[in-house]
Amino acid sequence: MHIHARRRSISFSGRTITIKAAVSRLNYKKHTFSLEKVTAIRNIPPTAFKPGRLVFEVTGASKAIVEDVPMYADKVDMNTFTYGGMNSKHVKELEAAIRKAMSG
Repeated sequence: MHIHARRRSISFSGRTITIKAAVSRLNYKKHTFSLEKVTAIRNIPPTAFKPGRLVFEVTGASKAIVEDVPMYADKVDMNTFTYGGMNSKHVKELEAAIRKAMSG
């Protein structure tokens, strides 16, 4: 499963999650972690003025904010996937698939 939104993308292979964030100079910063390291997931839905956020609590992962992002990109850590209202349905499906894989 792969979703691209707000200069970030998230991929789920069934065992690992990869979040990529655009950084200045046409590069991407990538963070991959396994399901075993995820201790919690929070899905904060988007509003009219703020993007939604799918936040992963990952054991041992850095919570440093990505500072070198392009204009209009979100400054959040690499454990957070931000998305707009158009992707809400896809993010809910992704969250359900991750939760199912974590429990089984």
